[in-house]
Amino acid sequence: MRREAVITLVIILVILIGEYLTQNYSRKTLGGVQDSLRELKEEILNPEIEVSELIDKTNQIYDKWKEDNQLLSYYLEHDELEKVNTQFVLVRGFLESDTPVDAIPEIEEGIYILEHIKEKEKLSMKNVF
Repeated sequence: MRREAVITLVIILVILIGEYLTQNYSRKTLGGVQDSLRELKEEILNPEIEVSELIDKTNQIYDKWKEDNQLLSYYLEHDELEKVNTQFVLVRGFLESDTPVDAIPEIEEGIYILEHIKEKEKLSMKNVF
C-alpha cells in the first residue's frame, strides 16, 4: 500500500511540475508576441515609419512566432495557434496593400486571441472543472 502511495505522489508531482513549466513557457512566449504586436500597432500609427519597415517588423515577429509555435503545438490546441497564424497573414496583407491602418483591428484581434490562449491554459479551478 505504501509503495502505491509513493508512486501516485511521484506521478502527481511530475504532472504539476510539467504544468508549471509549460505555463511559464506559454506565458512568456505569448506575452512576448503580444508585446511585439502592440509595438507594431504603435509603429503603424506613426506616419514617419515606412510601410516596408512595418512589413519587415511583421515578418520578424512572424518568424519568431513560427519558432515558438513548434514547441507550443505540442501541448496547445492547434486550432487556437492557427487563428494567430491567420491574423499574421491578414496583417501582412493589409500592409502589403498599402493600407497599414486597416491592419490595426487584425493586430488587436491577434492580441485578444493570444490573451484568450493564456487564460484558457492557465491552471485554475474554472479551467479544471
